[in-house]
Amino acid sequence: MKQWLIGGLLFVGISSAQTLAPKPPLVNCESGKNLPCVVLANKTSDMAGIWKQYQSNPAFAPSGGMGYIRYSADGTFNLADAPENTAAPYKTFPHGTFSFEGNRMTLNTQGVPPSMPECARGVYEVRVIRLGVQPVGMSFTPLEDTCKPRLKDVAQVQLYVAPSN
Repeated sequence: MKQWLIGGLLFVGISSAQTLAPKPPLVNCESGKNLPCVVLANKTSDMAGIWKQYQSNPAFAPSGGMGYIRYSADGTFNLADAPENTAAPYKTFPHGTFSFEGNRMTLNTQGVPPSMPECARGVYEVRVIRLGVQPVGMSFTPLEDTCKPRLKDVAQVQLYVAPSN
């Protein structure tokens, strides 16, 4: 009985740990091959670029519900209504920093409306879809986030528009 109980607890512990482990990319990127592939981001440069995304928060949603976000290799990000407006914090749009601890990306947002303190921070796994070395899209898996508008926005793939520099 004692062995069964220990074995059961060990199984539960292993099962719990496995649900927290990141899922591997569907297709690994291979050097020199110009094929669709996925990178599980683990550094800010993996996300660097200007990306088009849906923005549903009525506090700053641009017309048409589309916006742009610039992730820079220095770990800063800026949202705006047009790619050219993402170079620096823009009007009332959120901006802030992002960093990695292993495959966990933490987003720290400034410019959050006072009525939405839950939107100041979120933690995600980020997958960058590439064609060879060229980024094409990016998807987010929320690990810790209670900001409903952001969760709605990151549920959609972000599309690559241009380099961030």
